[in-house]
Amino acid sequence: MPYVESVGICTWRHQAKYAWLPSLENVTPWSGAEVTNQTWFWKDDLHIERKLFFGMLLAPDIPVFVSLAFLPYLIAAQGDIDAETLYEKGLIASNARHIYQHILQNGRTPTAAIPMQKGSRMLYLASLQQKFLLTKYDLTGRNRGTYGYRWCLCEEAFPESFEAAGRIGVADARNYVVAHFRGFGGEITPETAARMFRWQPL
Repeated sequence: MPYVESVGICTWRHQAKYAWLPSLENVTPWSGAEVTNQTWFWKDDLHIERKLFFGMLLAPDIPVFVSLAFLPYLIAAQGDIDAETLYEKGLIASNARHIYQHILQNGRTPTAAIPMQKGSRMLYLASLQQKFLLTKYDLTGRNRGTYGYRWCLCEEAFPESFEAAGRIGVADARNYVVAHFRGFGGEITPETAARMFRWQPL
């Protein structure tokens, strides 16, 4: 999508909390729920075709589109994303770790087949997306009753992005992200960006 490629990252719908952040809603003829209805499969098809990344990176209810050029910087900016290390530090919940381990061991898994002990499956999936541990791989179907996703390791879906991220230092990546956001006119600081993306101190 040319717009996402030009801005690097944008929300799906306008977010008052991040009013300075580009949104798809602001550049389409639709607004509110209509932009969701009209662009519903953009988030699926473009992500599945690996033309961009789509995920719940800011919050479980705030999905974003990310260009493939910008994605390595967001991955690198997270620093260590080893699931066991994150769990030991209390940065992912035990249920999130359980979901990650299941997909690590069993491969691509439909949402409905992901084992859950308690709590919100989607909340834990969002937390794993925020750390670039899991992402949507493809669809289980497009019709009512079949529509859903298969999940996989994020590095399986976007190996080139992870390879590129491995060549970028964490501090350099964070500086790049902050500078990129300042280009949108937002008064963003490294501390603000760290809260947005849940970066840990270096």
